[in-house]
Amino acid sequence: MSAQSQAQIGAIFDQLLALRESVNRLQHMEDERVGTLRGHQTVDVDGAFLLVFQKLQDNIANMEEALATIAEATGDAPKF
Repeated sequence: MSAQSQAQIGAIFDQLLALRESVNRLQHMEDERVGTLRGHQTVDVDGAFLLVFQKLQDNIANMEEALATIAEATGDAPKF
């Protein structure tokens, strides 16, 4: 893989890390906000939010894994 491709993979990993951190910040903000929305709700708000944010984190992890596979396949990352 060319140096340009290596740099692009590195940039994407950086973007995914920034996305992961941003999702974490949003989750913390929403956790605080949801606490103020309590009332006569019958749904499990905490569980629903946790599930949604976990799915987001899982999707980011899947993208990181796919990118690592590309890097490994092209010889730019060690095989594990």
